[in-house]
Amino acid sequence: MANPYHDGELAVQRMAGAEVVAQQNGRSIRDSIVPGAAAFLSRQTMLIAAVAGIDGRVWVSCLTGRPGFIAVQDDKRLTVKWDPEQDPLLAAGLAANPEIGLLAIDLSKRLRLRLNGIGTLAPDGTLAVAAELVYGNCPKYIQQRSAPSFPEADSLPVRRTRASQLSDSQRQWIAEADTFFIGSRSAAGKTDASHRGGPPGFIRVEDERTIVFPDYFGNAMFNTLGNIHSHPRAGLLFIDFDNGHVLQLTGRSRIIWDEEQTASFPGAERLVRFELDEAHHIERGLGIRREFVSYSPVNPTL
Repeated sequence: MANPYHDGELAVQRMAGAEVVAQQNGRSIRDSIVPGAAAFLSRQTMLIAAVAGIDGRVWVSCLTGRPGFIAVQDDKRLTVKWDPEQDPLLAAGLAANPEIGLLAIDLSKRLRLRLNGIGTLAPDGTLAVAAELVYGNCPKYIQQRSAPSFPEADSLPVRRTRASQLSDSQRQWIAEADTFFIGSRSAAGKTDASHRGGPPGFIRVEDERTIVFPDYFGNAMFNTLGNIHSHPRAGLLFIDFDNGHVLQLTGRSRIIWDEEQTASFPGAERLVRFELDEAHHIERGLGIRREFVSYSPVNPTL
């Protein structure tokens, strides 16, 4: 396929001095779902999705189901069995803007696949996605977690709260997290979902609205940072895998290139500052549970 990178990605690749590596790794990007990717998708139980609402805010959601809830129809199309009531933000985002970024991730095997395209929601709740970009990512910084369990329905109802700033307990949750997911958009409106991981403490919560996290050495494509460079809207997703709680944040991000600031984050090559606009906290909203097994062997030491 033609050059898969947009201007924002190319700009960050130049600033990072990673143009050659980015072009080499870009050869893995496809515009269709190859058989190996189709087989991987059919086995997954968790799918991260990023969309942008009518107000332009980016939200990141987690869809779950037993193997087979993601079905590849052909080399361009997949469908996802999903109940829109589980995540009104995703449903509203798709209604406003069909661009969607997906990340299928197997935490037990440290494997992940990205698929960006056009999503439509059928009346029965089935999510259909027409693929535009499909590619795998390396296992770096993925903390290993057990195969999922599917708990029976909780006697307590799902509880949703929203706020314009983080509570003390939410700030502690983020500060102790080893994994989160980020959604971003290009200037042209193309949406992407990605994974970020590190040892607990790798994210710093500066106040009730400001989060700073490191950008570690990766595949040099700079899909997320390229989006942020050209369009600051972003969304973050934190998951409590033990208890099934979900924290969705939307706001604006910018890249920090300052070497002195970056040096205070071990292993970081640059930083990202996220300023919160709105937070949605969903208690008992996740349909699976996963137990922690081990940290990624390439995590930096804090």
